[in-house]
Amino acid sequence: MPSDSAPAVRSGYLSPDDLNRDLQAEYGQLREELERLMAEPVKDFPGIDLLVDRLEMLQLAIKEKHGIQGNNPNE
Repeated sequence: MPSDSAPAVRSGYLSPDDLNRDLQAEYGQLREELERLMAEPVKDFPGIDLLVDRLEMLQLAIKEKHGIQGNNPNE
């Protein structure tokens, strides 16, 4: 798991298409890691919370790329 907690969208060095692919790829990797942690017999709840927070930030960054702000569907 990368140590940088900021979403890749902040870098500004990639094209929008590259950013979207990178965000989607990072989201997929974090989801796989979350599923792995959730399948463990002894849960690492702080690690799970960290991954959920990072997934939320990535999800918001992906939505932002599509012109959607926040989690409220009525906005």
